[in-house]
Amino acid sequence: CFQLMEAVTPAVIPLKLRSLDAPNWAIALIITTLPGTMNMTVCPWVSYASDRHRGPLGRRIPFILWSLPFLVVFLLLLGFSGQIGHALHATLPGTWGISPAGAGIICIGVFMVGFQFFNMFVSSVFWYLFNDVVPHNFLGRFLGLFRVVAGIETMLFNFFIYRHAETHMTEIYIGAALVFGTGMLLMCLKVKEGEYPPPPPTVDGEYGLISQIKTYFVECYSQKYYWNLFLCTGAWVIALTLGAFNVFMQKSIGLTLAQIGMISGVVSAVNIFLTYPAGALGDRYHPLRVLFWVKVANLFFLPLALIWLFFDFPPEAAFKISLAISAINIPFSVLTEAMKIPMYMRVLPMDRYGQFASANALIRSLATVVGGFLAGLFLDLMKHIYGGSDYAYRFIPVWSIFWSVIALFFLWRLYGDWRRLPEQARAGNS
Repeated sequence: CFQLMEAVTPAVIPLKLRSLDAPNWAIALIITTLPGTMNMTVCPWVSYASDRHRGPLGRRIPFILWSLPFLVVFLLLLGFSGQIGHALHATLPGTWGISPAGAGIICIGVFMVGFQFFNMFVSSVFWYLFNDVVPHNFLGRFLGLFRVVAGIETMLFNFFIYRHAETHMTEIYIGAALVFGTGMLLMCLKVKEGEYPPPPPTVDGEYGLISQIKTYFVECYSQKYYWNLFLCTGAWVIALTLGAFNVFMQKSIGLTLAQIGMISGVVSAVNIFLTYPAGALGDRYHPLRVLFWVKVANLFFLPLALIWLFFDFPPEAAFKISLAISAINIPFSVLTEAMKIPMYMRVLPMDRYGQFASANALIRSLATVVGGFLAGLFLDLMKHIYGGSDYAYRFIPVWSIFWSVIALFFLWRLYGDWRRLPEQARAGNS
């Protein structure tokens, strides 16, 4: 249910904004910059407070439970943003000069702020809960099974629902809100957290806000070992900032929404069969080690996506080539997703996992804000160079490859530091 909610917004909102003739910078602002800003402000506090909270429901579930109703409401508001935008335009004085499309864009932006604010409480703490209730020797396999369920759901979404994203946005969001709200409520009622030791002390022994902020920054940002992880994550995120525009690149080479959904559905179907073995591989050989070698191997295949810069193919051939490139990338994407979260859980301290994970997210959010803005400018520059043509979207892989190389450099440094740790520290959670 969580994964459905996470999948709907980045898949549907860019199409809605494009139908309203929103400029690329506005799409990047709403899809990447606004969430990144929330990650930089709300997420660190939620994570720090969650690590140190002790209550009858545990330290994670209360943050999810009390944020859930608000998140469902904003999902519904996003679904009705078109209707609300038209109603707003009809009631505004004509002197304001806001078009119906402009009113719709404003509504989406406002509702996305509310959605992202409450999503910070749920989406961050939700992942921390795994680290508290799942035995670490089984994290890879647990997350593998988690992704099997999510993959089946994603496959069904891409095959049967995504093709209606431009015409039935309201119905899609109503369904997502109902499924998400029901499923997450049941999880909060059924999953039980264990007992926790007393929360760790602050660096100066005080308990005020200033002391908490000082503790957060001193503990998280004073060690080079963690900075390699943070910078790797930041470059990784910048490489993916143009992901929301991939649909426009695919349409520029002649694919229809039905074909795009079919490719995504096939990829999701294959992912289902590979996800659990990938998780078991991480449990056996350590997710950091596996992730490093996967990213090294992947670097040799990333340039395949540059083919669209040099050749135009008939629509049917473009579909087959896109499907082939996606198939080649499947093992790398499956292994990357299977290793990423277990790697964080094995590298970061368990008693303050939320705090350190949010410190990583803070850098990721800063990268999202800056990278999203620069990526939007990059696309607008390409569109200017090519006379407004959608050919500009074919430069998305160039952006991704450049930042993926930088991410691999910091991952290599992290892997080297990890190998130099004592065996006990490498095997555990120190």
